[in-house]
Amino acid sequence: MTSEKAWYWLAAGVLALGLNGAYLDGQFGWVHGIADHSTEIVERASMRGLSFVTAAEVVLARNSEAMGWPHVTLQRMQGKLACKRIEMAERQIDMGRMQRDLAMARVDRQMARVQMKMDKVRMIAIENGHPAQKCSGFSRMVVTVPRVELPDVQIPEIQAPVAASHDPI
Repeated sequence: MTSEKAWYWLAAGVLALGLNGAYLDGQFGWVHGIADHSTEIVERASMRGLSFVTAAEVVLARNSEAMGWPHVTLQRMQGKLACKRIEMAERQIDMGRMQRDLAMARVDRQMARVQMKMDKVRMIAIENGHPAQKCSGFSRMVVTVPRVELPDVQIPEIQAPVAASHDPI
């Protein structure tokens, strides 16, 4: 029984870590939208509350020091909300940078694959001895050989004189 509970808690912890990581990576855009929307609603409510406190101070014409605690509390809450919004903006900027870096890494990896394939094609072309004239990646030298026509010339046959044989002395 105890080990089953431990396994459940372990599974819940792993699930929570996975969801938290995915949330921070920006995979749950709709959750970020809900969080931003709820922050905006709380911010509007605090602004409205501040206006009500100010109106109550004017209507009741009381000492502003006695009524000042709701005002201070609302200002403190607005400060905390502003800090949260700044944190969320910084997190979104970091996520954007991370996504940019991931995209750049993907492009670099694809370019490396293309380069490997081109190198493989070049090696096959070199091994087979086929000149790949249409590939711009190959360095090639173009040599133009002019056509030279030789006239038909009759070469007479010359017989070399046979040397006289000499007896050895």
